[in-house]
Amino acid sequence: MRSESTKKQFILDSSELSQWHTLVQEAERDYGCRLDEAMQSYLVFTLMRFSKDQQLNSKALALDYLNSHHLSGKLRSEQLRDIGDQCLLVSGLYPQSAERRQVGVNYYVDLGRSAYHHISSVTQQGIAELYQQLAESFVLLMDLLQTIRQYSTPALQPIAAMELWQKTGSRAAYHQISDNNAIPVHGFFINGKGKH
Repeated sequence: MRSESTKKQFILDSSELSQWHTLVQEAERDYGCRLDEAMQSYLVFTLMRFSKDQQLNSKALALDYLNSHHLSGKLRSEQLRDIGDQCLLVSGLYPQSAERRQVGVNYYVDLGRSAYHHISSVTQQGIAELYQQLAESFVLLMDLLQTIRQYSTPALQPIAAMELWQKTGSRAAYHQISDNNAIPVHGFFINGKGKH
C-alpha cells in the first residue's frame, strides 16, 4: 500500500512527466520489480501520450493490425506501435472495457505482443531490440499498469482475473485472486474431468 508521504510526493510533483514517472516507480515498488531505464521511459511516455485520448479502445484494433501490413516503412511501424501501446493500456488500465467489448484481456495481450514483435522484425537493430523487449515483457508491463489501476479500483472481476492468470501467468491477476481469499489453480474440473 502507498504511504502518506508517497501520496504527498505524488501530489506535489508539478509536471505531468514527473507525476507519471512517480506513479510508475511506485507501482514498480509495490509490484516488486524494477524496469530498466528504456522500458520505464517507454511506459511513462506511452501513458503521457494516451492520457487524454478519449478514443482509446473505440475502434477495432485487429483491423488496424491487418491494415498495417499494407503500409510500408515508418507508417507501418507507427501504426503497429500505436496498436501495441493501446493494447497495453487497455489490458493494464481498462481491462473491464475489454470484457464489455466481449473479448477477454488476453485478446489485447496477444494483439499487443504481436504488434510489438512485428515492429521488431521490420526495423533497425536498436529500435528492434526495444520492441522485442516490449513484446517479451508485455505481461509485466500490463501487471504494472494493473497495479496502478488497483490504487483506485480493482482492475478485473474475479473470473476475468482467473482467466488472465491462467492464460498469461499475470502476477497482478494472481494477487487479485488471492487477495479475495480465492485459491488460484490452473484448469478447473467439469463433471470430474480436468479441463485445461
